[in-house]
Amino acid sequence: MTNDPAALRCAIFLDLDNLLSGLRDGAGPEYALRFAENPADWLEPLLAGQPRRALLRRCYMNPAGYLEDHTGNRVRFGEFRHALLAAGFEVVDCPRVTRLKNAADVRITLDVMDAVAAPVRYDEFILLSTDADFVPLLLRLRALDRRTRLVAHPKLGGIVRGAADEVIGLDTVADWLGWVPGAADARPDAEDAFGDDEAEDVLAVVRDIMAEAQGPVHLPHLGQMVRARTGQTLRGSEFGGHGTLEDMLAALGLLREEGPGGGWVKRPDQVNL
Repeated sequence: MTNDPAALRCAIFLDLDNLLSGLRDGAGPEYALRFAENPADWLEPLLAGQPRRALLRRCYMNPAGYLEDHTGNRVRFGEFRHALLAAGFEVVDCPRVTRLKNAADVRITLDVMDAVAAPVRYDEFILLSTDADFVPLLLRLRALDRRTRLVAHPKLGGIVRGAADEVIGLDTVADWLGWVPGAADARPDAEDAFGDDEAEDVLAVVRDIMAEAQGPVHLPHLGQMVRARTGQTLRGSEFGGHGTLEDMLAALGLLREEGPGGGWVKRPDQVNL
């Protein structure tokens, strides 16, 4: 971090769960693990380009969340705490407040607005999240004459992209971590990594939502969460490229129970719930 008095004063807000999911699906679990275990590998290039002072560094995570490495072993997010602290981050625990969602986006929004009102003026706000819910926050920061940088999925929708002054794709972050598209250790099932296939994005998000769910998920709620995370609807994506809801659920190993509003989606282990 530079001591140049003319350097931009920055505040960094990292939604760890969100970023790790994006890197896992795009580059592969190895690079998601590198991101969490070696923050200096991406923090240095993130702050490069012009003099910056990262005065505030805050990371939000669900400590009970996990990544599966290439061997199938689960690595809990809580295991990354020491590495993040060593990189100067304050770690804020955001366990799930409902069956499906933690409070990271709400906490980030509140903390950003607190930082705007702080005695220190932050010239630049750097958000690392692909959540479309941050559009109002980004627009508010622009109206307050604060520069914004967003680290997000490279296929980010135009509305979200237009709300930030600068967007850095997760493919760029993966490059900083040593990822080479098409390499043997990259994600083997993707010709175009990081969701150039939009249907694959929808399937990956549905898979994540259902893996995290502690019970059956109401179908309209599932659709709302997919839209919030990808900017797409289930129907608009042709149900992840499978044509029908039933075929999509079958491909993902999920079940549907009839009920009001389209019914409920379940994992096989939730049949009796």
